[in-house]
Amino acid sequence: MKYPLFLGLLLLFCACENSMQDVKRFEGMANSSVEEATEVEMLYSDSAVVRMRLQAPLMQEDRDEKEPKRIFPDGVEVEFYGRDKQISSQLTALYAEYSEKKRFIVLQDSVVIHNSQGEQLETEELFWDERKNEIYSDKFVKVTTPTEVMQGYGFRSDIEFKNWEIDSLSGIFESSSLLKNPEF
Repeated sequence: MKYPLFLGLLLLFCACENSMQDVKRFEGMANSSVEEATEVEMLYSDSAVVRMRLQAPLMQEDRDEKEPKRIFPDGVEVEFYGRDKQISSQLTALYAEYSEKKRFIVLQDSVVIHNSQGEQLETEELFWDERKNEIYSDKFVKVTTPTEVMQGYGFRSDIEFKNWEIDSLSGIFESSSLLKNPEF
């Protein structure tokens, strides 16, 4: 009767053995304020109407008390929906970082926005200020419309990329648009 109990305890102790490296790795994860999620899909709504859908392969959520943020190191794809529940614009970037307290997003590396009018913005860095409901950049931007290609340094728009302007503008313009807009 003593031997089966002794044998059972011996097996229990052998099964619970961990290397010090495994223990330290687990302790580091338990003390970390960063959480990770893969294959992320987030929906944002206003008055029970979906306004935005975000997808990302990886999200790291840093729960730091002073500066909580969400980091998307492998990029994001965002769809914006209009009042008609149709996609009004789409945004992609290879890196994004969202500051929860500031309600501010930094998008970097191959940032592209398409809108429903067939216009496209390309830049390497774009800022999204949720409080002001605008996006902007002070970097080089390229905007392509169905009839024109415009380039410049500096850009500002609403978040749906419908009402936009480029600073330090240069590009190829349709001649009839120059007659309509004498400010060029």
